[in-house]
Amino acid sequence: MRFKSEQHFRTADRLSCKSIDEPNPEKRQRLEAMSRVFRRLAVKAYIAADADIKPRDWSKYNGDATLIGLIDPPSPWDSLEEWQAYSAELDKMPPSKLVRLLLEEAEETIIRKKLGLL
Repeated sequence: MRFKSEQHFRTADRLSCKSIDEPNPEKRQRLEAMSRVFRRLAVKAYIAADADIKPRDWSKYNGDATLIGLIDPPSPWDSLEEWQAYSAELDKMPPSKLVRLLLEEAEETIIRKKLGLL
């Protein structure tokens, strides 16, 4: 049985909410890590179903590049076009672990907007 992106996003959101109320720091960290896994699963499931989005090669984002400046991300309530422009700007930056995290967040927000979850 294959799960839909929406189901993965709902599970990730539930885990994030649980982690906020968790007093144990180790358990909170574990819940957040599981939440991140479910968000990435949601993105992967959506990319597999949408031919317009190409999967990224994340292998080049393992280095620690020095960044001259970062671009401020749009608000979650900004338009889909603004998030896509932000993602395109991040693609122009030198690959690094930080840029990867920002790109993952941008991908997630773009997909949530396309699904109508934001």
